[in-house]
Amino acid sequence: MKKLLLIVMALFMGISSLFAQTKRVTGKVTSAEDNSPIPGVSVSVKGTTIGTITGIEGDYALTVPNDAVLVFSFVGMKTTELPVTAGLRHDIQLEMEVMGVDEVMVVAYGTQKRRAITNAVTKVNSAELEKMPVTSIENALSGQAAGLQINTGSRSGEANTIRIRGTSSISASSQPLFVIDGIPQGDYQMGYAGNNTQTSPLSTLNPNDIENIQVLKDASAAALYGSRASNGVIMITTKRGKSGKTQINLNYYSGFQEATNFMDALNGSEYTELFNEAYFNSTGVANILGNPEDAIDTDWLDAVSRKGLINQYDFSANGGNERTQFYTGVSYREEEGYTIGNDFQRINIRTNIDHEVSDFFKIGTNISVARTFNNRVSNNNSVASMSTSGILQYPNVPIYGDGSEMYGPEGTYYLGKGVNPNNNIAYNLLNEVDENIHEAITVRPQITTFGEFTFFDDIKFKSEWSLDYIDLSEKIFWGLNSGDGGGSNGVSQALSYRNTNWITTNTLSYDKVFDEKHQLSVIAGYSFQENRLEQSNVTGEQFPNNDLWTVNNAAEITNGGGSISQFAIESYFARLNYSYLDKYLLEVSLRRDGSSRFGADNRYANFPAVSLGWIVSDENFMRDMDWLSLAKIRTSYGFTGNAEFLTSSTDPRYAVAANFPALGLYGGDLDGSDYGGSPGLSPTQLANPDLKWEQTAQLDLGVNLGLFKNRIDFEADYYYKKTTDLLLDVQIPASGGFTSIAKNLGELENKGWEFALNTRNFVGKFRWNTNFNISFNKNKITDLKGEIIENSISRAMEGQPIGVYYTVKFAGVNPDTGESMFYDLNGNKTTTYSNDYRQIVGDPNPDYIGGITNNFAWNNFDFSVQVQFVQGNDIYFDAGRYCANSMALYFNNLKDQLDRWQEPGDITNIPKAVLFDSTNRQHSSRFVEDGSFVRVKTVSLGYNIPSQVLTKANIHSVRIYTTAYNFWTFTNYRGHDPEVSSEGTLNVGQGIDFFQAPPSKSLIFGVNIGF
Repeated sequence: MKKLLLIVMALFMGISSLFAQTKRVTGKVTSAEDNSPIPGVSVSVKGTTIGTITGIEGDYALTVPNDAVLVFSFVGMKTTELPVTAGLRHDIQLEMEVMGVDEVMVVAYGTQKRRAITNAVTKVNSAELEKMPVTSIENALSGQAAGLQINTGSRSGEANTIRIRGTSSISASSQPLFVIDGIPQGDYQMGYAGNNTQTSPLSTLNPNDIENIQVLKDASAAALYGSRASNGVIMITTKRGKSGKTQINLNYYSGFQEATNFMDALNGSEYTELFNEAYFNSTGVANILGNPEDAIDTDWLDAVSRKGLINQYDFSANGGNERTQFYTGVSYREEEGYTIGNDFQRINIRTNIDHEVSDFFKIGTNISVARTFNNRVSNNNSVASMSTSGILQYPNVPIYGDGSEMYGPEGTYYLGKGVNPNNNIAYNLLNEVDENIHEAITVRPQITTFGEFTFFDDIKFKSEWSLDYIDLSEKIFWGLNSGDGGGSNGVSQALSYRNTNWITTNTLSYDKVFDEKHQLSVIAGYSFQENRLEQSNVTGEQFPNNDLWTVNNAAEITNGGGSISQFAIESYFARLNYSYLDKYLLEVSLRRDGSSRFGADNRYANFPAVSLGWIVSDENFMRDMDWLSLAKIRTSYGFTGNAEFLTSSTDPRYAVAANFPALGLYGGDLDGSDYGGSPGLSPTQLANPDLKWEQTAQLDLGVNLGLFKNRIDFEADYYYKKTTDLLLDVQIPASGGFTSIAKNLGELENKGWEFALNTRNFVGKFRWNTNFNISFNKNKITDLKGEIIENSISRAMEGQPIGVYYTVKFAGVNPDTGESMFYDLNGNKTTTYSNDYRQIVGDPNPDYIGGITNNFAWNNFDFSVQVQFVQGNDIYFDAGRYCANSMALYFNNLKDQLDRWQEPGDITNIPKAVLFDSTNRQHSSRFVEDGSFVRVKTVSLGYNIPSQVLTKANIHSVRIYTTAYNFWTFTNYRGHDPEVSSEGTLNVGQGIDFFQAPPSKSLIFGVNIGF
């Protein structure tokens, strides 16, 4: 009995001791700014999985160990730790996080605190990007950073035109360098060139895997990427693991997308009326198409358009311990384009691992694999595209036969040619969708592995090896009854592109603080990159039916080709950062690059840069200014290079010349050199061993201000960029057998201002912050040695911005005759059209661009609005020569053509309707229009379910949200959409709109769940 009593007492004491080791604490979290409660604060026990979230009034309750340390974290507030004391009540006030000053920024080959940065670097808020339901990350960057301009693609998975601080070249690439986790991505825009718009390699990256984005804009910031950085650098860092509790995140959203806008074309009755009038004015024959009231009315754009569905599923997990951290994510996206036949699917798998082998040795790897499937619609920016044919197609013919002799069997597609039996535009568009196939499949693995060894705490050596492989396969078929394939009984193409890019980077870095006054950071490194692109294609004709459509079923192989092209870059680089008293800042860098694209004597070039910074607010004479949190003045000057020579050829055999512009080239199957089947060679390119780097020198003057405890953050920059030794295809007399040769010739400049303002208007229970940016850029070609570069009506010429429109100036409509009038070079009006009257009539470069974002939060609700604007640019409405020409052709016209001149005395800018009047469709300033626009990019509303509701289900957080993307656009431009660039990424030819399909607008509903 005595033993039993001892056992019971021991058991009771053990249980009491166990309960004594934990206790339940409560408290309230408020803002140190105004004492208002803060809901949604994460409260966790450090080093454990124990945690909760504060309620609407900032209250929390949690059972914790006696020796626990509570961690309080909330967006916009400083993360704060609070040890648990003897009491049960633990209230705390959170201070605002100093806006940006202590923020760590990713820079070339390293990181720096924003306070210490002396360059022009902008960080894009990845949280804002996650609200946008985009296929490719470029589409979400518009309006997010000062100086960054993006003309977004119109169809799923296609490439975009991107500029940082204007266009820096004429014939070399002006696309910025993308760097993802240290891997330069290159300007790979692979795909069927006949589409005029090619596949974007960034469409394989899942935006939800992105941790942050930095835009490097000046030469000092980008100089360590020297030869690739003349056009700026966009650095993308993907998410990595953090030690502590493993966090699971599930995200799903679904919605629909449709075109932002379509041009308003004539209906069947209006078309018949206008065509009858034009035919009568041309031939004297009345009512050739009969009574307008009896006309068939078919809306072709409506027939080939739809509300396409979007679905995306994301899973991610990150966690680890003090030694090993991991992040893994899986994503699947499927979307239907707004044009029938355009679909996109993508699956991403990513794993990032960091492991400390010991206190002085660390290793890591980033592995990602993506597969995309893009069901494309043919020929964007061409007569055969849906956005083109949907306007030009005759509205007075039916889609389906009605059983009559005229329109064919009921239920079948009507394949007649309408009013003009010889016009190929009169294809039945739905029949084309059913008959044609264009599949593009991309598989892209990316692997990076690194090792980092630390010597003496201050010296680190890091070796990094990366492989980026892209395999793009395209299969195209024009069916037996299609417009393009019918004459050949079906046409099939198979195309293959394989791009292998590998790079190794080895760096040695040194970081040391001396006497608590001097901070020195030095990095030196070596990098080598090799890129190889293999292309092949084959074409076959004559097929038994549409089911057996691959090339191996063709009765006749009619064409084929292939090419292998490669380049290499070897680089040495170094950077020194020095800080005295943490307020006097210096950065010096040098990169030496060698490129295989140039001759042996000009292969290497040096790209130095220097920048200075002074934190004035830390001086003693500024100490009494309590309202001034930060005042920093900075300046930089440096050089960057460009070797990305562009070719406008759509033949891959010629396109390889972009990697060998200095060499004399020969081809074995060009210009008929095969001589009836016998082998032979013919020269295809003249050599220029003197060809060298295109270089850009850039000066930047900047200031950063933080006001009122950094609730206001202001940044301003002035820059001047001068590009010399332009890489150009210079025209030469054709008598020597060639029409051009690659040379270094000419100079151009970009100069402008950038401003960014970030404010925290309200903090506490109701929160409101605003981010605003605006930039002004002026571009001018200062020297071309008398050369003129032309692309359609666009020109590069001395003394003018790049790509100005050069054509005849429209002088209105003669009110007596209804004829078009034009200005001669003396300013006199004439009805005679002549190319001798050509002059500068427009400029595609905007006066200024920018964006503004407002974020609101109250209790568990959050709301945000982002607006993008572009002002002062001209668009050449080239489509108007076909659809706004007063019925000069058979094609359908826009409704505004009903305001044409009809009788003497009519005052209008739309000429008399006359069929076959070529004057009304000639190039002229009549088709130059203001391309300014304001676009509401995103509107997002979210609700966070209270933690009290989720705790019992072991769920950390649930956010339900809806987002409208691209839903409202305000513009006076009459084309489909003002965000155009029909010539893709070429520099001379921007802003020419030949029926470019509009971007999509979408509405989605989603849920994000955290465990």
